[in-house]
Amino acid sequence: MNQKNFIRAKTKEALEAMSDQDYIRDSRQIAEHLVNSSYWQASQLIALTISRHREVDTYQLINQAWKEKKRVAVPRTNVNEKSMRFYELSSFSQLEKRYSDLMEPLPEACTPVAEEQLDLIIVPGLAFDQSGARLGFGGGFYDRLLARVGTKTVALAFSCQLYPRLLTEAHDQLVDHIVTTDGFVR
Repeated sequence: MNQKNFIRAKTKEALEAMSDQDYIRDSRQIAEHLVNSSYWQASQLIALTISRHREVDTYQLINQAWKEKKRVAVPRTNVNEKSMRFYELSSFSQLEKRYSDLMEPLPEACTPVAEEQLDLIIVPGLAFDQSGARLGFGGGFYDRLLARVGTKTVALAFSCQLYPRLLTEAHDQLVDHIVTTDGFVR
């Protein structure tokens, strides 16, 4: 097993071992740090994925964005082209379950959003290091997106998702900041 697959497996195992109480508490703390940041406060159009399994809960962030009259953009993937397109979400009823159990927007119910309009991209991932290196889920969707846009990026991570150093390849894109229960670690 190569290092990336080993770290993916180890991280998934650690995430699944989290108690429900710890997951809820830690997700709330991470969200509070992000929402209180200047990055969040300066953003009017925020891109993020709908959390699944044991990813940091983004439902609360979406609700907070709507409460603050911010716009929320969620990607819809095209697996054959290894691409994604963002759509503005105004209700959770505009979602459907798709590729890899991802909840994605229904194109007929949402307005498309151009990538260059995004003020902040909350980048998903399984593992991160202090340099901003990230290990995703293996599709490369975000690496391709981040190579094209200059938008500020933030990743949300539980402590079990942080590693001293991740090996990166030429196509891997770094995130600008990582938010944990302790606040911004990068």
